[in-house]
Parts: sequence; structure tokens; C-alpha cells
Amino acid sequence: MQILRVTTILPAGLPALARDAAGEGFGMLDVLLRDWADGRQRFTGAGEALFAARDAEGRLCGIGGVTRDPWVEALRMRRFYVAGWARRSGIGAALARAAIGHARQSGAAHLRLRAPVTAFPFWEALGFVPIPGNPQATHALAIAADQPLSVSISRQAG
Repeated sequence: MQILRVTTILPAGLPALARDAAGEGFGMLDVLLRDWADGRQRFTGAGEALFAARDAEGRLCGIGGVTRDPWVEALRMRRFYVAGWARRSGIGAALARAAIGHARQSGAAHLRLRAPVTAFPFWEALGFVPIPGNPQATHALAIAADQPLSVSISRQAG
């Protein structure tokens, strides 16, 4: 498995991954493709980053990033999706840890996210705590710069 930081071009295979996500009723990757194409969101703001995961055969199997949270002073996990065939293999956790590690290194104190109920156990296993009754976020995680996570990240060429 390889986790890559996406910097200038979206990874090959993302349209197919977006179709898989849409087939499951998730539109977040369609939003990612549209926002990237029109320049609305390129994950280049302070503390922001986008990561892609490839399996041992080099297939794109997941993507997710961190942006500024529009509602509070925090960073927000965004556009996370792992292909169905790659779930429960550790790829999603590695992808999330890369984003958490990046957020921690950027000096953020908190991370928030909004996840579907089916993903609650995944995020809670990573230490995120539910935020009951909040329409903007389902979970939050307090992070500290002095507790880095062990993650290997490669830089995308280009």
C-alpha cells in the first residue's frame, strides 16, 4: 500500500472511484472532481492536504483530505472514500492517519468530520468522538503536535 500526497493533478483512476462511490449513493468524489476542475477546492489553504491510497498493485483504492472547517476554528476531514473491495484491509485507516498526521503537523488543535452512520465505527476506532445534535459535524478529534502518528507518505510527482 502507498499513501501519496496529491498536489497538482488528481490521481489516475479517480473518475472510476467516483463512479463506485456514486453507485453506493455517495457523491463526495463527484464534488471533489467538480471543485478541483473549477479551482474552488485544491486543498492548498493553510493546513489543507489531499491524499490518495494505492494498493500493492498500484490501483487507486481510496482518497481523502483535510480542509479548513467553514463553521469553527478547526480542520475538517473531507472527501474520504475507500473502494468497497479495499475496505477492512487497513487502507482507510492509513489514509485517515496520513490526514490526521498532516493536520497535527500543521498545528491544528481539532479535526471535525461529518460521516454517514455506517462509517461511525471506523472514525470512532481512530479516536473521533461523536458530537450529538450538530448539523455540521458528526465527530471531532482533539490533536496535539507533540504526539505524531507513524505514517509513511510519498509526494506525488508533478
